[in-house]
Amino acid sequence: MKKQASLSILLLLIFYLNSCREWEDSFSNGSLYDTWEIVDFNDNQQLDRVTTLIISKDGTFEQSTTYKEPNSNTIVGYYFITNGTYILDGNTISFLTLESRFIGNDKPYGEISELIPVNFPGGGPPDPLITLLEYRDNGSKLVVNMPCNDVLNALCAAAPVYSRAR
Repeated sequence: MKKQASLSILLLLIFYLNSCREWEDSFSNGSLYDTWEIVDFNDNQQLDRVTTLIISKDGTFEQSTTYKEPNSNTIVGYYFITNGTYILDGNTISFLTLESRFIGNDKPYGEISELIPVNFPGGGPPDPLITLLEYRDNGSKLVVNMPCNDVLNALCAAAPVYSRAR
């Protein structure tokens, strides 16, 4: 009887310790493949500005900035869309942009058909953007840490924190 009680206590202790561990993920088991969003209210437009990052299992990504009616999924207009491929190595992801389009500088947003291609320096695609990924809040948030350029260090912004889209 003592052996059975000791075994039960040991199993409970193992379960308790495993449940108290901080949630972590290796980024390779599929939880990364999702739609991630940053939503903030734009006072000038009186609309939600939504930056969306879609990371697909097939090695492609799409990032866009749209304007939506507050608390709605109704897209009012588009500001920017980029797509390409990525290479994932642990928590490092290299984004290889194939195409980018934006609305230009004349207005804050427009129809998707109004977006114009971005001409990259040198005429070809830009160099890969290598970033470090970090999960927060038990995997409900994704931080994309972009390294700062030593020359432009003063212009470095805080790492964007995306939430899983609902």
